[in-house]
Amino acid sequence: MWFQRSQIYRRARLVLISSLLFSLHLSPASACLWDGDTLAAEKARLAKAVDIIAGNFPRHSREFHQWRITETKKLLEKTPTALPLYDDLAVSQHKLGDHTGAIETMKAKQKLQPGVYETYSNMGTFLIYTGDLPKALEFINKALAINPNAHFGREKYQKWLVEWVIAGKPDLNDRPGLTKQGYPATGYAAFVLSKQTSPTGEAMSNDLRREAIKGVVGMMRFADFDNPLLQEALGDLLCTGQVDRVSAHLASLTYLHASQKASDPDEQARLAKKFTAARSTFPDGMSPETLILELKE
Repeated sequence: MWFQRSQIYRRARLVLISSLLFSLHLSPASACLWDGDTLAAEKARLAKAVDIIAGNFPRHSREFHQWRITETKKLLEKTPTALPLYDDLAVSQHKLGDHTGAIETMKAKQKLQPGVYETYSNMGTFLIYTGDLPKALEFINKALAINPNAHFGREKYQKWLVEWVIAGKPDLNDRPGLTKQGYPATGYAAFVLSKQTSPTGEAMSNDLRREAIKGVVGMMRFADFDNPLLQEALGDLLCTGQVDRVSAHLASLTYLHASQKASDPDEQARLAKKFTAARSTFPDGMSPETLILELKE
């Protein structure tokens, strides 16, 4: 079985080489996916944050996922009880925008063997893209109950992101001035801080901030880097605690990117305000025109 799957991936090398600069542009909030590529990529060195923000990292093309769907279906005809193949098939269906089909694939896998972590994790993600956030949260919780350290600790940040959206994306504080601990958390960062039994209005410790940033960057890396919600969440994390010029610069780029990708005019205006605030954290920060050009390049 694994030999057959390795043959598929060896034959895919030429497809992968040609697909490095292609991506899928999915509109809803995104999350954690799990298939044959994920574990190896998780252990690899993460790309620089600016590359993640701009999408300058290797990604599979639509052609790869079309090819994998075809090949995986052939293998499933021969070995219909091979559970990992269902994950590969569903993730590729999801990547091509067939979220309903991906959910049906996971339901078929669930009938074969109930209670598998990867099934719950993928179902949670697919349901987010259908807009059913409460149901998505239900499956994410089931996945975390099986594996609390899922996706190397990333899935809890997915859970909190969904909860933050369901709650209406509250700021939780009005971001008072600089404190001894640095800039107080706001937006998604404040929500994460509240989940860590810390009072709102505080700054994040460097360790928590680093862990949360890694979680959000992982979601961007494996799901949807240019989703405005993920870009905003990353910006909120970059703007709490000990913020330096690099953090403020990167946060400015995330808010700028988010404002460009948001479809609602009110959201665009709200994110533009965050962009201005992050850029003005340091008086000698780059001009808006320079940052717009940098992101475009």
